[in-house]
Amino acid sequence: NNQNIKDLLDSFKANDYLPVDQIQVRPLDAGGYIVVEGNRRVATLKYLQSEYEQKGIELGQLNSDIFRKVPVVLYTDSDEMHHLTLMALKHISGNKKWGEWNQAKLLDTMHSTYGISEEEICKRVAISKVELRRSLRALSFLQQYQASDYGDQFKENKFPLFREIVRNRALKEWLAWDDDEYKSQNAHNCEFLFSLISTEPQDRYDDDENVSYGDAHLEPALVTRDDIRLLGEIINDEKALEQLKLTRDINAAYRSSHKMFREHQQAAIKLISNEIDTLGQMVIKGESLPEIESAFGRLQGIINRAKASSLGSFVGVEQKTVFHDRIEAHFSELLISNYKRLQNIKISKLSRINLFTGINNSGKTTLLEAIYLLCRQNDFFGLLEVIRRRGKIAEDKIAPEWFIEQIPQEIFISGQFDNSDSEVRIKHYKEENSRIDKSHYLESVEIYSCYATKSLQSLTRIFKGQERETQADHIKILCPSAFSSPFFLNEPHRYAQFHYKSVQSKSLPKIVEFIREKVVGTIEDIRLADEKQRFLVTDSVFKETLDLTGYGEGLQRIFFISLLFASAQNGIILIDEFENAIHTKLIVQFAELIDELSNIFNTQVFLTSHSKECIDAFVKNMPQIDDLSACALVENEDRIKAREFTGKEFRRLVEAGNVDLRSAK
Repeated sequence: NNQNIKDLLDSFKANDYLPVDQIQVRPLDAGGYIVVEGNRRVATLKYLQSEYEQKGIELGQLNSDIFRKVPVVLYTDSDEMHHLTLMALKHISGNKKWGEWNQAKLLDTMHSTYGISEEEICKRVAISKVELRRSLRALSFLQQYQASDYGDQFKENKFPLFREIVRNRALKEWLAWDDDEYKSQNAHNCEFLFSLISTEPQDRYDDDENVSYGDAHLEPALVTRDDIRLLGEIINDEKALEQLKLTRDINAAYRSSHKMFREHQQAAIKLISNEIDTLGQMVIKGESLPEIESAFGRLQGIINRAKASSLGSFVGVEQKTVFHDRIEAHFSELLISNYKRLQNIKISKLSRINLFTGINNSGKTTLLEAIYLLCRQNDFFGLLEVIRRRGKIAEDKIAPEWFIEQIPQEIFISGQFDNSDSEVRIKHYKEENSRIDKSHYLESVEIYSCYATKSLQSLTRIFKGQERETQADHIKILCPSAFSSPFFLNEPHRYAQFHYKSVQSKSLPKIVEFIREKVVGTIEDIRLADEKQRFLVTDSVFKETLDLTGYGEGLQRIFFISLLFASAQNGIILIDEFENAIHTKLIVQFAELIDELSNIFNTQVFLTSHSKECIDAFVKNMPQIDDLSACALVENEDRIKAREFTGKEFRRLVEAGNVDLRSAK
């Protein structure tokens, strides 16, 4: 291949043969000579001689006499190692460097063939151990490539890719690189990487469904060092890797990655910060204040939403997803084996609307929490949400020591959802792991979940004074779920998300219409003011919009509960103390709205109540009584037990006499 000697061809024709760098040879025992130094110059002269004698090409300034007699330096008293060292000094650490492939082969020959130690090679060649080992690792990884299905595609211009791979820490971890064996232990990832740096054949089928080979190929996805570095940055991003598999475009994969999103986010934050600094040096006129206040409000909204979601650090974790977008059934059975006071509580008479009652401290809220944890599967934030709600603590005010104290030692909840078995087990303990920073480490929370045939785990390490770390292959939830408590109306960033879904689903007008017809007849609209994360009410009685908090708690509760349904489509709604703050005259009408929204969004509702009026409102007014079930949690011999009724069973009891479910025994 004369491309490898083109520079010498041009030089000889322009300048004649100049013996500045002498050709060095040594005699062979069997006769003849071996070129120790100057193989490219010898190859160039042979090529020119052949072309000159056979084709009569022009030699330029080169004198043809050189073909008959080439000046060389003869070595007669040195061994092979001496010559290898000479070549290494010139072509690895000297001024006539070879390509990386040839450099690596020479170093490997010295190390593997002649048994020279790494320390001795570094001294002889004047290179660092890092450089030496990088070349040896790359050669070893190349051997794995050559043994693979893609091995016949290797050309020496690919070798820099292998050097880049073995120096990239993220890729080495992903490949399960063994530095003792100098090889990847993860065959699956190894094969995927080899496919990315190689041409991939495409199967084509003719009209008879016969496959044809070799007609079409996909070009390599990774062709430069920069491509390898980019892969290292997204290698733990499942979404980006899926994009790479689909498109074989490393740049498209990077654009879809969380890293790209974070970089864009950081750039936007820096730009805002710089512009605020600029504004701070200016005199602001009064007419500009409304726009500045609006921008401030929008930033405050972003901060509030971030506080709701940025509660921990996830290491290599896929974003939360549901198992199935569509479902045929909700929960048909629940078993709380171990959660606080609830021990071996089985509930099997479940419907679309499920009403739970009982005396104080009988476990009603605990039951809702258990259902919520089962819905959230191996999602740590489900446990976090349950505990902070119980403690009435804002998300950014949770003390890690307090949080650990609130976690039951072991939790075991199971049930049947969408005709498949599901369970979740939670425990917390101190890990004996030398890699953990014990100066800040408190405890770990391990969550095991299972749905149908899919088992998942997550491990969250909790530290004092630094973010939590959650490790998991995937975080999956059974279904969307929303939990309403009368004590958490003061989280605008959370209800802002529910409002958006209600607007998107076009259910908000129905909610406002109900409030107008049943609660306050002059209300025309209720909208979220993004800049201040407040809900503003358009009321015909007033010229200006009013903050929703200016109205009664009952109206607010009705509005906020109703917003939940669009966000929990095909999922679960949990409502604690349903009747709280709602006037008894409104309970029947609101129960009808709950039933209607549940039908529209295909949600299963679990609600608790202390109120006989609330219980009777559902029992007496449900259009389809089979869509209702009722359950009383009763204390019997220091244990909580469930007394279950189908809707039909309980309606017959109510019609037969003045039955109060709360007094069940």
